[in-house]
Amino acid sequence: MNLQDPAKLFREFPLSVRIAQRCWITALAIPLFSFKVLAKMKIPWVVQTILGAAGIFALVGFLATCWVVARYPYIGMVDAADGDLYSKYIEKISMFLKKFLGLLLAIGLGLSLFAPMRDGNITGAELLWLSYGGCTLVFVLFVLLRYNRFDHPAVATLLRCSMGLGILLFPLFLPAIIIGSSRAKRLLSQAQEELTS
Repeated sequence: MNLQDPAKLFREFPLSVRIAQRCWITALAIPLFSFKVLAKMKIPWVVQTILGAAGIFALVGFLATCWVVARYPYIGMVDAADGDLYSKYIEKISMFLKKFLGLLLAIGLGLSLFAPMRDGNITGAELLWLSYGGCTLVFVLFVLLRYNRFDHPAVATLLRCSMGLGILLFPLFLPAIIIGSSRAKRLLSQAQEELTS
């Protein structure tokens, strides 16, 4: 996809972008829409199968999002002419509500990071949580205070492809973000050089 193209329809975006968004939506929809069935279900293998299907969609969404962030890090800067799922549902939420939810998430993460340190004995699992939660907290604060989709295209691509769930899973996406950020800088500087010459 060329940055100078006119607005493309969402169906013209790379297949991996469409797969990523739809897999994350499906991974969330399966447990949400089958919640009443899951609550009444007495057969454990049915519950495991339903949640396993959601897990498979989440895994495919994760892998597709990693691929898109590394391969097409500038997709977050491009708007589809007909709107993609992220712009139709997530971007329409008011900025106040997004900031409020982000602040609640930051406070919750901060409190959950403080809890294991109260007694002074930190186990291996708590140490793992402290590193994961600390990295996530730093990213949440970054998104709340500094994020701009045109200044940080790889992060915008992560949020767009993961339907915002990339915030909670940021430490898992960190290698793809590092690769995507360096690739986006290189691609955008090349495009800038072509425009000036």
